[in-house]
Formats: sequence, C-alpha cells, structure tokens
Amino acid sequence: MRFTTRLTIGYSLAIILTCSWNLTAIAQDSPGAAAFQRLDKNQDGKITRDEAPSADSFAAADADKNGAVTPEEFRRYLAARQRPQSANPTPATSATTSMPTPAPVDGKPVLKSLPDSDAVRDAAGTGQLFECVHVPGLTDIRKGVNGFAIADMNRDGRPDFIVTVSPPVSLPGVAGATTGNVDRVSRRTAVDQLLVLINEGGFRFRKHRIEIRDSKLTPEDFDSRAQVPNLADFNGDGFLDIFITRHSPVSAGQNRGNLPLLGNTFLVSDGAWDRFVDVSAKMGTRNERAYNRQSSIGDVNGDGWLDIAIGCDNIGNAMGGLPHSRLYIFKPNGAKFEDGQFEDLGGSERIPDFGGFYHDSAKDKAGPNLALRDVDGDGDLDLLQSCHIDLREPLLPYSPGEYRQGVFCWKNLVRENGETRFEKVTANGFAVEARLKYDRKKQVYVPQGKAPGLPYLFFADVNNDGLQDALATGPSDMSWSPRCEDVGGRYWNNLGGFRFEERTEAAGLAALNWSYRQWLEYFAQATSERHRQWRPLTGTKSQPGVASQHPLENRPYYSDGIFGDFDNNGWLDLVVLDRRENPYLQTRAMLWMNRGDGSFEVKPTEFSGLDSGGISGEASDLNGDGLLDLFIAADPDNTGVALDIARYDSKVYWNTGEHGGKENHWLHLTFTGIEDAELVGARIELTANGRKQYRWIHSNHTYKSCGALDAHFGLGKATSADVKVTLPNGKTKTFAGIAADKTHQLTLETP
Repeated sequence: MRFTTRLTIGYSLAIILTCSWNLTAIAQDSPGAAAFQRLDKNQDGKITRDEAPSADSFAAADADKNGAVTPEEFRRYLAARQRPQSANPTPATSATTSMPTPAPVDGKPVLKSLPDSDAVRDAAGTGQLFECVHVPGLTDIRKGVNGFAIADMNRDGRPDFIVTVSPPVSLPGVAGATTGNVDRVSRRTAVDQLLVLINEGGFRFRKHRIEIRDSKLTPEDFDSRAQVPNLADFNGDGFLDIFITRHSPVSAGQNRGNLPLLGNTFLVSDGAWDRFVDVSAKMGTRNERAYNRQSSIGDVNGDGWLDIAIGCDNIGNAMGGLPHSRLYIFKPNGAKFEDGQFEDLGGSERIPDFGGFYHDSAKDKAGPNLALRDVDGDGDLDLLQSCHIDLREPLLPYSPGEYRQGVFCWKNLVRENGETRFEKVTANGFAVEARLKYDRKKQVYVPQGKAPGLPYLFFADVNNDGLQDALATGPSDMSWSPRCEDVGGRYWNNLGGFRFEERTEAAGLAALNWSYRQWLEYFAQATSERHRQWRPLTGTKSQPGVASQHPLENRPYYSDGIFGDFDNNGWLDLVVLDRRENPYLQTRAMLWMNRGDGSFEVKPTEFSGLDSGGISGEASDLNGDGLLDLFIAADPDNTGVALDIARYDSKVYWNTGEHGGKENHWLHLTFTGIEDAELVGARIELTANGRKQYRWIHSNHTYKSCGALDAHFGLGKATSADVKVTLPNGKTKTFAGIAADKTHQLTLETP
C-alpha cells in the first residue's frame, strides 16, 4: 500500500479553489485572499449568499451559519477542499461500469496471453524486469489508441487513464472491409470514443462516464480523428481540464467528403472532476485545417496563465499543403479563464520561422511532436521541434518538391526583454537544418546538406548534471520517407547556455541506428521465409528513381522514447518503441539501462520482458508499489495493415522489481499550493546520500501521450532525501529529510 504524507513549511493559504466556486485564483502572493476579494463584490469584508456562485458552496463555507462567510471561514473552507479526496468520490451525474478482474496468483497480477512470436518466447519464464499483464478494460479494448494521458483525474492518489480510441478502419487501396480476422468500418463512418478509466489499485480499473456539456460530442460519440489528450488545470478550480488535439479530414487540399472541420477539442471542468463544458469554439485553439498531433503546455510569458504549443504533421500532403504548427498565447479578459481567448504567434515576427500556413513546403515544416522546455536554465520556456517529411507521392498539390527537415530551436526572450518574443537559435550543436529537392529528371530527392529527419523529440537529464538532454527518434525507410541524413535516432548532451553536443555513440545508443538485420542477429531471431525470398521492386512511389531496398536493411520504425528510473537506482533508463506493422517482421520494444554514468547498455528481451511494440507509451506507477510500470498503446492503422485483431491490444507491462528494483528505495512527489501555470516547468532537485538528481515538471513526456505533473525518483539504498523545488518565476522551496518509499504531497505556496 502507498502511504501519502503532506509536507507544509510555514503558514500558507490554499490556492486550489473548489470547482463548485467555479473561479480562477489570481496569481499573486496570497491567492486565497485575492479570491475572497474578488467574491466580496461590495468590499465589506464578508461574502453573502448573493455574492457566492452556488448555494452548496456557500453553505459549506458558512461555518457558524450566520449568513456570511468571513475571510477566516473562507480560508478554512479552501484548506478543507484541498485535502485529498476519498478513494471513491461521488461526483454529480456519474456513471460507472465495473469490469471483471482476474484474481491475482500468489499476489501477482495475471499475465496477458499473447500470440506466439520470437519475442514472446524470449520473454517467457521469470526474472524479467517487465511482465505483460492483463488489465480488463484497458488491454482488451481491441481498438486503435489514437492518444492517451495518465493522471490522477479524481484526486484520490492513483493514476487514471483518459484514452481516445477508434475502431479498425478500411483504407482505400490498402485494407478492405476485412483483413485477416479484422473486421473494419469505413473511415467516413468510424466513430471515436473517449474512455476514462479510474484506477482502483492492484491493476484494477473501472470505466467511468464523464459528462460533456454545451457540445454535440459525447464520450460514446467523440466524432473522429481525435488524437492526444493533455491534462492540466487551466481555469484554476482545482480540477483537471482536457485539451485534445484532432486532425483535419482534408486530403490533398480538398475535403472530398464534406466532413465537419472540428479541430481541437477543449473541455473545461464545470463543478466536478468528471463534468466538463466544451469551450473549443470560443477559445480560438481549434486549428481545424491542420494535422494536429502533440501539444505542450506552459506559461510562456509568465503572466500566470497556461499557453499551448501544438506540433502538426503532414502525411502525404494530406492537409492541403503543409502543417500549421501553433503557439497559442492566452489573452485573459477579466479574472475568469472562460472569458479569455488564445492568440497564435505562429507565422509572425515574434517567433521567426515557426508555424504559418503557406501551402509551400520550402517555407513550412512538418513536426508532429514539439516541447516547451527551459533548456538554457534561465527560467522561461523555450520551444524545440524536430521536423521530418512523410509522403507517398513527390508532386501533389501545393508540393513544389522541396522539403525542410532537421531540429529547430527558439529561445524565449521574456526574461531578457519582458516581451513575448522568441529568437531562432542556430549553430548551437543541436539546431540543424537541411533540404530535400526533387530532381524531376532522375525522379529522386537530392539532399541539400545533412540533418536528421526525426519527428519525435524527448528531454531528460540522463547524466544527473542538472541539464535537460535531448533524444530524437523516428522511422527510417528511404523508399517512402526520404531523408537528408539516414539515421533512426540521435542523442545530444546539454552543455548549458543553449549549447549541445551530439553523443549518440558515446552514450551507448548506437544501436538506435542498427538495421533490422542487426537487431535480428542481436535477438537471435530467425529471418522469415518471405524475407529470404524477397526480390527488389523497380522504383518506389515517393521516389520512382530509387529501387526499394531489402526490408531488413531498414531501421525500426521508432515512435516513442520513454525515460524512467525502472530499477530505482537513481539513474534514468530508456525504452524505445518500434511501431512497424508487418506480419513477417515481429517487432518489440527495446530497453536501455543506464550504466550509472549517463551512458546506456541495450538489454535483450530475456532481461527486459518487453515482447511487443506499439505507437506510444508512458511510464507510471500503476499499482502503487514504487516501481514504474509501462503502458504501450496499439494503433496499427496509423502505421500499416494488421491481419490479426490481437494487434489492436494495448499492453500494460508490470515492473516486477527484478534486477535490483525491489531492493532499492523510491520517492513519488506531487505538488499543491500553487496553480499549474506556476508549476509547469518547475525544476526538482533531489539529494540523497550525497548524490543529486533532477526532474522537470511537464505533462508531455512522449509522442502521442501525456502524463501527470508529478515526479518519481529512485533512491538506490538511501532511505531519505532532501528536495529543492525551483519554480520558473525563481521562487524556491526546500524540504529536508523526506522519508523514502512514500508519496509525498509538497505544498509550494509561500507567504
């Protein structure tokens, strides 16, 4: 069982307002007092029933029942609302569905039955770091997971799931109504669902129906093309709001099906953790003509409100040109979040060469994944994006046969000049750009310079020096995805001062650039008969002048990098997913363990237990034992054609604690006392037995998923630790002698 301790230093007012008051606290030294003043409209020093938004909240706050709420009563009311909720709160308009859970065997969760493969045989037996376990309602959905988030939605101390799913769909010219044993529906009629799964402990989850008001959307009919949920408290009421990206139905510049252009969906909590209002249309964040993928949130300009950056992709020029990545800055209109709106800086001189919608690939770039991160340590959030191209035909409408790819960096200048403005950074060892130009005569793309075309970008401090290092991964198949530089992964060490050094091989990550043939040799996996009999084709669709290469000479279709201290020894490890969908090439995830010096060693499946791949993943302690588990999402239609319905099963990998994890100690930190706009980007420094580790608080850690605003640390043999929290605004707070093997809720509000 997980124990929860609250650490509070000094006298402070609770700032997380209950959603029944439905207010946003003002970002200042005493937010509780500010909220009281805002409610006290006649400034007479008390709140009357007419001034309170609801009768229930007024009755709860009016402790002496004299018809008025004093500042002290209001403070106590907020403090009481801030305490952790019960494990099973009873929200308004709730509906739950219980799912049968297999009984544990000898206290261990039941393993999931998987189709036979070389990887499954390698992972058989005992002693692996991870075991694939059956979690009803999560690992048996048998639909494509477009995106997901793991966070404590009902505030009971356990991580919950919110998932967007789609049924298997038919793909014209690729997959018909049935492929193998997979029955498919037309993409035109396919309906997404929004699933919420509440964690009840012990790998048990219950399905919970949320309510969506002022919207045609329902959890059962969430329209189509929904992508990645990102969760944070935007309106300051103490409950998580939901921002979900969505891509456009436009194809080759046209909406041939005349389908609605919904764009991104923004759901703001409305008086309960499971009740929301759809504010998508009025917030100005729909971006309805783009292929919206991952979002990254944070207070870019330090005004106390969360802003949103969105990475957009370009699949075969499907979006009518090139993507329209966005940097949405919130513009308040009074104290209430819902009265404000977002303004896009993309395409403007305030962030040169980012965003815009030009129908001109020589100008714009395709980057489905981006990140707001303070990589130079100056206290504001910089913007980083890695760009690629993904095309099927070289010359479609709006395609001049020229593409840009590489890593792009923008330094936030708000600390330097107080303005919401960015400077494009080049020649820093990280930023690099090149172009591909189509030679019509030879029918091939010709590189103009060298730069990796890797769309997925991740950040973590792998060498414990207090700086965020960077990893980029992506598919490598020159027949359909031309590259200026043929690599599958690249790692950069952060040197400080916005300077980086490429150290892929030195960090032990050279295997990211192995071909499938090399991986098969490493895993001692046999080559399929189909691959032994393979013969080259003449030309490819994207480059008719290039003959297709043997499939085993391709690199894995890397989709996600997941950092976490999986053995709790105080050093971050790494899992990289292979998302390729090919019945003749059984794929699996790869595990790299940190050697304890910031470099990695790749491990075989007999060690890792990771016997399948997927499109995206997230690390989280799902069963509360202090060990980070893995959720790996399946979405075969996003990559290829699945012939077996089991390919649509997502996976939960239980961390068994083998290979040292069970003997090591840990800490899980959550935070309260400040709003999420102040928390996102915070730097957490932990010291245990004289060694330091660092985490940064962000919700987007991986490619098509998001996580909680919390931090997990492995402590090795240390039984306590000191923690220092540095907020982006420069405020710090320290906590000494925190006991190991617990979740601690740290109160960050200062007088």
